[in-house]
Amino acid sequence: MNDLDADSLDLVELIMAFEEEFSTDDSPVEISDEDAENILTVQDALDFLTKKGYLKLFY
Repeated sequence: MNDLDADSLDLVELIMAFEEEFSTDDSPVEISDEDAENILTVQDALDFLTKKGYLKLFY
């Protein structure tokens, strides 16, 4: 993520953490490589997770 000064390994680990954190037994979360390439900022991650219904923000 550009705004976190993360390298490619950090990004892979972050995507894996998102998948693990937001998956349930009934609904596994899988973020494609194509989608992951478009997550460049924290806001991109929040927007993606919200759009896919994995995260509900209240603001």
